[in-house]
Amino acid sequence: MKSAFVAALLLASTAAIAATPFEPADIYRISMTDAVEVSPDGGHVLFTRMQFDIQTDRRVTEWWVAKVTAKGLDKRLLIGAQAGASGAVWAPDGKRIAYVAPFAGKPQIWMMDVEQGVGTPITSGSVAPRSLAWSPDGSRIAFTARVEATTPAIAGMPAKPAGATWAPEPRVISDYSWRTNDGGWIKAGADHLFVVAASGGAPTQLTKGDADQIAGAASWSPDGQSLVYPAEVRPDNDRTTNESDLYRISASGGTPERLTDIDGSEREAKLSPDGRWLAWIGSTRTTKFYSQPALFVRKLAGGQPVNLTATLDRPVSGYDWTKDGRSLNVAYGDAGLIKVAAIPATGGPVRVVVPAVGGTRLYLPSSGGDWSVAGDTHAFTTVEADRPAALGVMKGGKLVGKIDFNEQWRAGKTIGQMERLTWKAPDGLTIEGWLQYPPNFDPAKKYPVALEIHGGPNGDYGPYFSVTHQLYAAAGYVVLWSNPRGSTGYGERFSNGITPEYGGEYPGPDHDDLMAGVDEVLKRPWADANNQFIGGGSGGGVLTTYAIGKTDRFNAAAALRPVTDWSIQALTSDLAATTLTNWVVGNPWDNRDLYWRRSTFSLVGKVKTPTLLITGEADYRTPIAQTEAYYQALKVRGVPAMMVRLPEANHGMGRPSQWLQSNLAVINWYNRFRKN
Repeated sequence: MKSAFVAALLLASTAAIAATPFEPADIYRISMTDAVEVSPDGGHVLFTRMQFDIQTDRRVTEWWVAKVTAKGLDKRLLIGAQAGASGAVWAPDGKRIAYVAPFAGKPQIWMMDVEQGVGTPITSGSVAPRSLAWSPDGSRIAFTARVEATTPAIAGMPAKPAGATWAPEPRVISDYSWRTNDGGWIKAGADHLFVVAASGGAPTQLTKGDADQIAGAASWSPDGQSLVYPAEVRPDNDRTTNESDLYRISASGGTPERLTDIDGSEREAKLSPDGRWLAWIGSTRTTKFYSQPALFVRKLAGGQPVNLTATLDRPVSGYDWTKDGRSLNVAYGDAGLIKVAAIPATGGPVRVVVPAVGGTRLYLPSSGGDWSVAGDTHAFTTVEADRPAALGVMKGGKLVGKIDFNEQWRAGKTIGQMERLTWKAPDGLTIEGWLQYPPNFDPAKKYPVALEIHGGPNGDYGPYFSVTHQLYAAAGYVVLWSNPRGSTGYGERFSNGITPEYGGEYPGPDHDDLMAGVDEVLKRPWADANNQFIGGGSGGGVLTTYAIGKTDRFNAAAALRPVTDWSIQALTSDLAATTLTNWVVGNPWDNRDLYWRRSTFSLVGKVKTPTLLITGEADYRTPIAQTEAYYQALKVRGVPAMMVRLPEANHGMGRPSQWLQSNLAVINWYNRFRKN
């Protein structure tokens, strides 16, 4: 007995000694749940396990199914990563799933009996299905797909001889919107709504037209006779931001019926179980920075819509009708978290049913994640401070199980503590933030402080595990991140605190919120005022380049994919309409002084801070020309500067290795200017 006890102590001691801080290669060792789908009867949960494959340096996804039992969750692998499956949805019978995966070189719809675990393609056409939706009787599947058209060409060109080697064909562009950050160059054609029999066969195209006819997923009526969906088909709609309307069309095709004509965005339409009420997530059109999404209901036959979340004053991200149609389960952002609450269909008090849904961005601690409900079974991605999100399942308001693929990995790691803190901005507004401490933190020592700023600017951070912040902390930095005004989840007025209608500007008061946060951290005895660093991406890059134009308090800065010139942003970004309507209202040639004042490039002549700039060469959200100009200006002035360009990477910063390179480049840059 004594020898066994000693052996156990030795094993525990060995494990403790073997534990290591987070390291770059861990990105290929961890995994995360990032999609969940509860079966119609609430007895099973379909969920993903997402990993980064070190051989291909790409994201790969497995699909698992968990049986919800009295003892917890019983899981098994359903679809391996090699299948390349995505968008899996349960059939109404709870026995089958449909999903999209490659077949014969093209994405197709596959069908699988979950018990048997064998998938079979049911389509083989030329279109690539997405956003699958089962009919109520399980006999059909609706989907969205792009019907491609002939690419415009230069007329009069001679024929290309057989076997000749010519230059690539030119891209002939005549549309207002011609490329997107996520999809690259927009192919000629239009998005349409289709229906296909669950047994397979040729799909039926329901919508017609040369321009996009659907902007999202469709939802079936309870009787299976029609579908409702959002569309952006108003004249000059590509020049208008935040504008879509709801339509209904017969499941056999025909002329769509317009259901809403509100100036703003109506999306994610769903009919009540009795088919009498229409619900949707909507936001009004505005010239403010932010229009907060809310949940609306209205009789399908017509009438005034009712905003069910008006008093909640929080952004709605998803919802579902309850089976009896008397209430809706609503997911919304609240102070860095996503929560799920039950709200009566006629309006009334909000009752929280899932207190926290975990973010699944992984690289950064952004909120989001996924959630699904059927009956009293709720499945969701969990909130984790020391590891990526797991699967959580609640039944009857109680947690009945959790599946965490990272337990063994976590046992071998030393992860520092995370702490929530608040402070007062110069005008008295309360700001929330978090600190990530290094492993084995010793409060008797001095530590450098690294401020990391989220993008958006209408986005948010929360108390989540983050690859970026773990790497910074493992390198010895205490990392501060926060939600300055402009962030979502604190009310519409807070989110618009950077808009002129509320006395703000961007960048402006949000910068003051951030500097107050750094000052608050520096009050702590372990914080080293001689070692302050600042960085952030996208909107965080804006605020980073703004801050170093206002102060030289920071030893070094890292601006990732920043906007430095609003004129260039407005006319080269894939968000041209948003920039010109909401972010810097008016045209650059009419409002030149405003565009220049709001551009951080106007402050570059004052910058003394050594600055690192990192942007993807295929970033069409904040195109790299702005990074190049800012970098060159710093070099002209003799300010220490470095530019890291990520080939083929878009605004999402590319593949896993490119994220690691961007993180390590920042750490190396900070270390270079860190004082001993």
